[in-house]
Amino acid sequence: MSWNDPAVIAAGLSAIAAVAAAIATWRAPLSAAKMAETLRRVGDIAQDVRRFKLNIFTTIMQARATIYADDSVRALNSIDVAFAHSTAVREAWAELFQALGAPNVPPHVMDERIRKLLREMAIDLGIADQLRMDDFSRVYYPNALQQQRQIEDLQRREALARLTGQAQPAANTVTTAATTTAIGSPWPPPPDASTPGITG
Repeated sequence: MSWNDPAVIAAGLSAIAAVAAAIATWRAPLSAAKMAETLRRVGDIAQDVRRFKLNIFTTIMQARATIYADDSVRALNSIDVAFAHSTAVREAWAELFQALGAPNVPPHVMDERIRKLLREMAIDLGIADQLRMDDFSRVYYPNALQQQRQIEDLQRREALARLTGQAQPAANTVTTAATTTAIGSPWPPPPDASTPGITG
């Protein structure tokens, strides 16, 4: 028997093919399992990202009447991470951030920018079709909670004044909306009450 014999060559190639087929048969379930595990992990990551976004959205929705609350501040500071791939959300957050850091911002400007941010987040989450701009404006904030917050704010200011040795400001030095309008304001005036509300 010679290695040049066609029958020998054919037998050798047949043996190699059989071994290759056996290896492929053994590896196929492993490859399929690995692919399934990869897809599962990708799905889990996507669910975690959406859950993170939804948590931020609902936190800001719940605290939109008290945007300076601890929970809402943490949620706002997480927007750039959670919505890293949503330019519209991050731009709306940048506009709100500008208003939060500016002095004497009219309440209607702050409310409009909060609503815009919530609207863009709802669009990104795919739930904007069920929500209107009016829905973002509807807030229940009882007087008792508002008064409690005012008391806490006054106590905080008094404590800060005592610690820093500063005198309390006179009661008539508070800048009102009318005073701000009279001296000129960089912010747009509030919308006319007769103007129909904007719906999404």
